[in-house]
Formats: sequence, C-alpha cells, structure tokens
Amino acid sequence: MIYNIYSNKNVKVFRLSTYILTGQIGSGKSEAQKILETLSYSCFCADSMVKNLYKNDHIMKKLSNISSDLVKNDVVNMDLLRKLVFTNRYIMQEVENFIQPIIFSEFKEIERKHKNNLIFVVPIIKNNEFFKKYETIYIFSNESLRRKRVKKRKNYNNDMIDNIFNYQNSIDNYMSTSKYKIKNDGTLYDLKEKIIKIIE
Repeated sequence: MIYNIYSNKNVKVFRLSTYILTGQIGSGKSEAQKILETLSYSCFCADSMVKNLYKNDHIMKKLSNISSDLVKNDVVNMDLLRKLVFTNRYIMQEVENFIQPIIFSEFKEIERKHKNNLIFVVPIIKNNEFFKKYETIYIFSNESLRRKRVKKRKNYNNDMIDNIFNYQNSIDNYMSTSKYKIKNDGTLYDLKEKIIKIIE
C-alpha cells in the first residue's frame, strides 16, 4: 500500500509482477502455488516442467547415456533417477547441466508471453543465476515437520529423504538472500494470509 499525493488517498499497488517461489522439499511450495493461483497469479513449476521433459525422446536418450537403466520401454524410471541424482554428484551434475538451461529458457518464453502476475516455482538448486533477476519468496518449515510431509509421498524412504535433505542443506543459501520469507508451520489459512501480505 502506498500514498498517492495526487489523488490524496492510499492506493494498492503491485510492486512486483514476477516472483520466484522457492524452498526446500516439504516446505509447502505446492500448497503456496495453489493459493497464489486463486489470487490470479500464473504459476509455473519447474519440477512439473522437468517431468514433461522426461517424456521427450531426446531427453530420454541423454538419460540413457548417463545410465542404461534409467529408461525402459520409453519410460524414465523416476525412482531410480531420483536415487542416482541424490547419491551420485556426478550424475546430478550431468542431469542439471542439460535440464536446467532448457527450463530457464522456457521460463523466459513464459515471461515474454505473460508479463504480469507471474510466479516461477523452483526447488533449491545450486545454480542461482536465474534467481538474480527476480525477487524471491522463500518458504520454510522446521525439519521434523518437513520430514513428516515428505514421508507421505510415494517411494520416499528414510535413506532417500536423508540424501535429499543433506544435499539441499549443503547448497541452500536462499534464506539469507531472499527478500520475502514465509514460515509455513501452521494451517493453510495461515499460509494464505502470509502470502497475501507479501503480494499486496
């Protein structure tokens, strides 16, 4: 909210039209995205876009070159890929090197088309160059709560969760660099109220 000296009244102004929403696994990015979409924001999730890329013949061939077990009958074994990525840094680097530039390029095209009220939902990643262009909303929760949330997901055992948490903790500097922060330890109503305070 700002004061307009010409109209002599307070007026609501959206200071930003594009944000990045990020946070560690289990922090509540998906729920925040659903809330933002009800508030007339167009949200584009990097993880969802990556899953679609894994249906591409060229991408599947790239993955097969990394490990022949990753693609069977033209389907990417997501459980194996997740395991390899978070236990083998070489494989993680290889996958990120050809996937992330594609996603960032698609984000730029999306921004060109949409222009206003746009949210890019991005997980914690090592390459933060894309983040420097936008204001970032960092969502976080205490680790025990995040672990409970992730354990409800299919095919996430304790070892996998440990690997993901340890990796993200090792590269996550977004708490200190993000202008906006949301602690998501409460209800969905609480989360919505916190989001509204940021975007209005």
